Amino acid sequence: QWQHIQEAEVREILTAYMGVGFFDFNVQGVKDELEAHSWVAKASVKKVWPDNLSLNVNEEIAIARWGEKSLLNQQGNTFSPDNAGELRSLPKLVGPEDSQFGVMEQYQNLSQILFPAGLRLTQLSLTTRGSWDLILNESIQVSAGRLNVNNKVERFVDFYSAQATSVSEQFERVDLRYSNGIAVRSTEQDLSGVAAR
Repeated sequence: QWQHIQEAEVREILTAYMGVGFFDFNVQGVKDELEAHSWVAKASVKKVWPDNLSLNVNEEIAIARWGEKSLLNQQGNTFSPDNAGELRSLPKLVGPEDSQFGVMEQYQNLSQILFPAGLRLTQLSLTTRGSWDLILNESIQVSAGRLNVNNKVERFVDFYSAQATSVSEQFERVDLRYSNGIAVRSTEQDLSGVAAR
């Protein structure tokens, strides 16, 4: 059940190799061409006597967008299909070159912290200076800084959960870069320092 690989594409690749005898069929050539497809994670091609071909194609599973043009698979590896920019429902992760494994791990950690409060991490960015910025529910911009990020987000979740829905729905920007407080800007009012302890 492929989502992004078209059967016609596979058939076209195979057609170029047909018309030869069983022993002359280029199994490795077919495998290489299939795996060159941006959505193919792995392909297995076997000849089955006397005149059959066994073909198994595993499709990449994208779990996040990486930057503007790439995707991340479940192993944290990047791949860059032509339609990467169209997959807007996937969370977007951003970071310096070769930082995707750390960003993905942090995304998983923060998602678990945010989930009980009904907050969805739609974008996570790691700056070159090591600071973390989040976008929650596609609208709330959060600056978490460099240190103790998980603890700061847990503090925000406690604060967010304690607010009436009519208040929390107005949140626009949140600054967690304080040792003992939270600054919140909402569409209704400035809640700076309201969560200070």
